[in-house]
Amino acid sequence: MTENTVSRLWFMRTMFILLSVGVIFLHLLPLSTLPGTLAAPDIILALAFCWALRRPEFVPALLIGLVMLFADLMMSRPPGLFAAIALVAVEMLKARASQLRNTPFSVEWITASMAIAAVIVGYRLILMLLLVESFALSTALVQILFTILIYPVVIGVSWVFFGLRKPTLGEVNALGQRL
Repeated sequence: MTENTVSRLWFMRTMFILLSVGVIFLHLLPLSTLPGTLAAPDIILALAFCWALRRPEFVPALLIGLVMLFADLMMSRPPGLFAAIALVAVEMLKARASQLRNTPFSVEWITASMAIAAVIVGYRLILMLLLVESFALSTALVQILFTILIYPVVIGVSWVFFGLRKPTLGEVNALGQRL
C-alpha cells in the first residue's frame, strides 16, 4: 500500500548498491585467460538509467556518483570522468521521468538509448581530447549497442525481482505527496 516508506526507500537504495557491486565483481572475475573479443555492456549504466526513469527517488545523485566512482576505480578507468558524465545523464533523465510516465516503453527505450550513446561517446571523446589511450571506436560502438540491447532485460529483472515500475497517475507516497 505505501510503497515509498522509508524502509522501502533504503531497501531499494541498498539493493542498487548490491547489484552494482555484484556486476563489478562479475566483471572482474577471470572467467577466461583469453582477451574478450567483444565489449561487454555497461550494466551499471543501464541499471542506473532504468531506476532513474522508473523511480528517481531510489537513486539520489550522491549514490549514483559514489557507485560510478567505485566502478571507475575497480575497472581501471580514469577516476571520476565516467562517473561525472553518467551522473549528468542520470540527472537529466530524472528531470524527464515525470514526462515519460505515461509514454510507451519504446519512447523510454529510445530516450535511454540516446543517453547511453551520449555517455559512452562523450567519455570516449573526452579521453581523445586529453590524449589518453583508450579503446577502439568499434569497441565503443559495440558497447553502446550491447548496453542498449540489455536495457529491456535490466527493466524486466528490476520489475520481476524488485517490483520496480513506473508510478501511475495519482499515485502518492507515504506522506500523501504525488509521485
